[in-house]
Amino acid sequence: MTVNTMNKLIKLLPSLFLISIYFIADEFFGPLIGTLCTLLLGIGEFLYTRLRYQTTDRLILITTLFFCLPGIISIWATGNLWEKLQSGIFETVVCILLGIFAFTRSDLTQTLPASYRQSIRLSPAQQQMMRNTIKTLFAILCLHTAAVYLSTFLCPPQTASFISGTLLYILLGAFFLCLILRNKWLNHRYTKEEWLPLVNEQGKITGQAPRKLCHSGSKLLHPVVHLHIINGQNDLFLQKRSMKKELLPGKWDTAVGGHISAGEKIEEALKRETREELGITTFEARLLGKYIWESNREKELVFSFLCTKYDRINIDNDEVDEGRFWSHQEIEKNSGKDIFTPNFEYEYQLLLKNIPKTC
Repeated sequence: MTVNTMNKLIKLLPSLFLISIYFIADEFFGPLIGTLCTLLLGIGEFLYTRLRYQTTDRLILITTLFFCLPGIISIWATGNLWEKLQSGIFETVVCILLGIFAFTRSDLTQTLPASYRQSIRLSPAQQQMMRNTIKTLFAILCLHTAAVYLSTFLCPPQTASFISGTLLYILLGAFFLCLILRNKWLNHRYTKEEWLPLVNEQGKITGQAPRKLCHSGSKLLHPVVHLHIINGQNDLFLQKRSMKKELLPGKWDTAVGGHISAGEKIEEALKRETREELGITTFEARLLGKYIWESNREKELVFSFLCTKYDRINIDNDEVDEGRFWSHQEIEKNSGKDIFTPNFEYEYQLLLKNIPKTC
């Protein structure tokens, strides 16, 4: 899970406020007070959302009714059996809801009140990471619910009360404490690493993550820039990747390619990467298009540019071994022979094959 996703998950903690208030009030003051507290908080949140965001959020009313229902039933119901089973039944329903969130493909943000949906936007990858966390919580609550039912019939009342009440608070506290500590550990671990923006398929920024994590197979979509240089004969300049590179060493690749750093504009990244890889400081480029490239290690939103005017090429770095112009005939003749990178061959067919016709 990325640090950014973890931070968004922690922002969801206020949405658990009704659950916490119900359990605490019911434990110490009885079901009547617990139900009243939950009802007042739910109404208060509904009115605040109505006034602050000018929207009628029925989800708040549904959630409030859901958490009030066990208390209302317990007030009307009589007998020790209901009192013993009340916590287990309530947890069972919570487990069902968590199971739906964890094992379906529904948009998790749509289950939140409007006030939280205003500030939380999750990409599909982030939603999957959050589902994995919810699955962990789901497993913890399922085990605890089973323990509640067993203790109701097999353990002394004092032990059953501890399991249904205090033990639950300990487990939930430990779970969220682990999330917070893990978040701090990730922040510390990635402090010195380059951070990349995360985007959706339209290019809108949804968060950020360390570069190493983006290349770990997480398939977090992040933006990159490619610059293709052509000469007067419409030949394409390609660079030969350094043999020191971990990924695809010695393969011929796009003239310039690199990541957009967090907080960096596309044009800024294009200029920086062109200067670093080819020593070009002055050039003119136009956008050819964008597409998504996915390998077994990463998933990129590629912004592809074409350059016809530049000052000079001066390769002086340890990322590029050499470079030269290739004719279209040479490229097509050598495609599929493990000479070029797979990404370049894909982009050539998608955007570059007809360059002589479009220049």
